[in-house]
Amino acid sequence: MNSLLLAVSALVPAMIGPLPAEERTLTVTLCGSGKVIEIDLGDPAPVDGEGACHQSGCHAGCSRKKIDRGQ
Repeated sequence: MNSLLLAVSALVPAMIGPLPAEERTLTVTLCGSGKVIEIDLGDPAPVDGEGACHQSGCHAGCSRKKIDRGQ
């Protein structure tokens, strides 16, 4: 009975899951220089208007340079 209780108590953290994060910034330390970079995770980018990504610009597969294999 004690081994069953021990096994169930070991699985409690997996059943609960991670606690919600409250931080609004991502902090990264660079390996070589030790410099710390902070990225603000604030509000997501607006859907329309200033700073919005245009879908036609993201998938421009036909504008790639063609290689002339006859050379």
